[in-house]
Amino acid sequence: MDFYQTLSEYYDEIFPLKGAQKAFLHDYLKRESLSSVLDIGCGTGTFALELSQNGVNVLGVDLSEEMVEISKRKAMEEKSTALFSVADMQDLSGIKEQFNGIVCLGNTLAHVFGECELKQALTQFRDKGSHLLIQTVNYDRILAQQVKELPIIKTSNLIFYRFYTYRADGRIDFSMKIEFPDTNEVVSGVNLLFPLKCNTLKGALLDTGWEISGLWGNFDKDPWTKDSPATVLEAKRIPR
Repeated sequence: MDFYQTLSEYYDEIFPLKGAQKAFLHDYLKRESLSSVLDIGCGTGTFALELSQNGVNVLGVDLSEEMVEISKRKAMEEKSTALFSVADMQDLSGIKEQFNGIVCLGNTLAHVFGECELKQALTQFRDKGSHLLIQTVNYDRILAQQVKELPIIKTSNLIFYRFYTYRADGRIDFSMKIEFPDTNEVVSGVNLLFPLKCNTLKGALLDTGWEISGLWGNFDKDPWTKDSPATVLEAKRIPR
């Protein structure tokens, strides 16, 4: 079976919504008085569906057709108003609506090719909404410590492994493997990542018309440091 098809089927089992994420999102909506949100890189729709529970109009987009189909199915099952469609974060021209908020979570933004593509994506985000919430892995920590493997995730059905291989061009090969102990089946895949250091991300945001309004090291809102597990950043569009 294709790795990404398998990953989409088990994504919610591997990455369930956590209490801190849920609390952060609901606080963000309330604090910024957001009534509409575009969720870029929505995966299986977990964040989008959670956001829609507050009466917010939500559109989730992802490059993976499998992920979008799962999101649509979940929305029907939950009788959610959230909508989902296939779109590339570097080409949002097919989306005609405007949104109060843009969220780009789950390390989605690290899938750009480099700094030029990062700025292109952030410019497109700016054209679609006035408030931006980003979450990525903290690559300052990853690069400084030359981390080669992320913590193993075990569930009742599978074991999920993640590995980093550092390339000469500065990017990272992100290898993933899912083992199913009951059947001895193994599936694997590789993604190419652009390791977004915090200063690189902040500089790109400023260059594309965003003002940074918050920075944390996790969804518990601990201060960001070079040793934090994540980079969680809020920004607001600077009026032209």
